[in-house]
Amino acid sequence: MRELNRLITNITDGTRAAHAFIVEGRAGEGRSAFVTSLAMGLECTSPEPDSRPCGQCPSCRQVAAGTSLDVVRMSKSTGQSKNARATYKVSDASEFIERLGMGAYGRYLIGIIDDADTMSEVIQNKLLKTLEEPGRNTILLLAAANRDNLLSTVRSRCSEIRLADYSEDVNDLAPEDPGVSEARIKTFTEIASMFEDRKCRFHEFRAAVDKHIKSREEAYLLLDLLEDELRQKLMDPANSGSPEMLQKAAGHIEAASVARMDIRRELSYNKALKRLYLEIRQN
Repeated sequence: MRELNRLITNITDGTRAAHAFIVEGRAGEGRSAFVTSLAMGLECTSPEPDSRPCGQCPSCRQVAAGTSLDVVRMSKSTGQSKNARATYKVSDASEFIERLGMGAYGRYLIGIIDDADTMSEVIQNKLLKTLEEPGRNTILLLAAANRDNLLSTVRSRCSEIRLADYSEDVNDLAPEDPGVSEARIKTFTEIASMFEDRKCRFHEFRAAVDKHIKSREEAYLLLDLLEDELRQKLMDPANSGSPEMLQKAAGHIEAASVARMDIRRELSYNKALKRLYLEIRQN
């Protein structure tokens, strides 16, 4: 992943300076993972540019966990029909632009538009002024499967990153789908519940991981299931009156994201999962 790391370093240290980027590539090629890594690198507080993203500082952990106040994503709206497909509306763009105008809390304010090439021409035109003159320390990342579906006026205001040029590195960012059976997913879900089950002992968790988790891809799936469980807890109205509960869940999401980063950096997935278990149980 040296070429991708060098690209992120060049952007974060200003060598490749721009205030808006189009990231072209299919989501299955690791597009989301790259956008997250780039956002982490921009927000990273490590004093050494070559080490960004460090994956350990609070800013990196918050971006990875999706809890950073400086990373803003344009939301999609759904119609009233149950089968309505989520799409970008003019109101979504207006809210996005308004939030970008509020400024950054950390190093940068990062605006992300997933599937940017699905935006209507009306919405793309609405974004032109923001793309041309974003606020101070504001960077926009437009993720797209096909940049040619974006207006030429949008493309002319952005620097372009084609993930196809980094195909080997991008494949490392996005592990292949292991094709896990429903029975295995059920088992992994049960293991994920062990992280916060106070009746579960460490030796029981260790035995379950050693028996059932056989690859990095399966470890990633376990972490996905754990994070889904924790995010449901964050969104549960029953917990809205408990700041302590919400803070704890957000901290556990951050810890899971760090464990994923550690595995990507070649730490044994067994060790990363067991360390995560102990970290969560101590909080």
